[in-house]
Amino acid sequence: MKIVVLMGGVSSEREVSLASGSNIAAALAQLGHSILALDTVLPFEQTEQPLSVSQENLLHGERNLIELLLHPAVREADFIFNALHGGSGENGVIQGILEALGYKFNGSDHEGCAIAMDKVVSKMIFEQIGIPTPCWMHFAAEGSLSLAKMQEFIINRFDFPLVVKPGHEGSTVGLSIVKTAAELPAALQLARQYNGSLVVEEYIAGREITISILGDEVLPVVEIRPCHGIYDYECKYTKGMTEYIVPADIPEELVQQLRTWSLKAFNALKCYGYGRFDIRLSPDNKPYFLELNSLPGMTSLSLVPKAAQAVGISFPELLERIIQLGLER
Repeated sequence: MKIVVLMGGVSSEREVSLASGSNIAAALAQLGHSILALDTVLPFEQTEQPLSVSQENLLHGERNLIELLLHPAVREADFIFNALHGGSGENGVIQGILEALGYKFNGSDHEGCAIAMDKVVSKMIFEQIGIPTPCWMHFAAEGSLSLAKMQEFIINRFDFPLVVKPGHEGSTVGLSIVKTAAELPAALQLARQYNGSLVVEEYIAGREITISILGDEVLPVVEIRPCHGIYDYECKYTKGMTEYIVPADIPEELVQQLRTWSLKAFNALKCYGYGRFDIRLSPDNKPYFLELNSLPGMTSLSLVPKAAQAVGISFPELLERIIQLGLER
């Protein structure tokens, strides 16, 4: 099968995407597929000679992606494996373009991706269907509140520590755990650097766990133990900085509850194919769903491959199953 792998892009998760895309392309090539791996900010000529990425490439990266998808060699593809993380690669924009052009591709469609990427909408859905999530507050990008007024609202509602994060980012980009009121202004300014919209939520002490969906199957729960307090960008993508326990050491009754909630939430968010939930587990084993990653990473350190491996699904087999789900959509 001729498969085009899209990677790189212009989001804050560009480097992760390049790692995922390279990993995917190598595994699929080993399976005998014909692979065309494309950094979406570069012209098609990248396949013939090495090209360096300039600021100009990044500035016009979205337009360049559309040009690539219209290229005759790409139009011949049997399948597009989208390894773009964050931004338009994961928020439904690219999925909508792929749908309009008639491509078969991995993961959720434009609607599911858009819902999952929006932390505010996701939390509203969690609450509507009875899925536990931390108490939260949203500040819209177009809001006219001053920084001082925002701080007043937050301090009146939450105890410290609390979490501040962008409303539409992944990989903990722009996220801060705020321990005192003095740290709050900087955290708000950091989160607002991305798309303006931000979410404030209560901090749940305890453990970090994750649970992945593959088709109609729920993979084993993974516990994440970062070398410092938060499973941040550095711990996620630096070898040796996080310990992973698969399956997580939690009661079987809780595992079954997580499986039920995960499938229910996955379907309510209108997602398809595969995805991964970030969850906090309090000291008394109460889970709190944070968000769903509709296009989870596929690097050598990524969590979905670790969960799949625990039930005997190799990385190449995982990719084949994801592709098959995309073809069946």
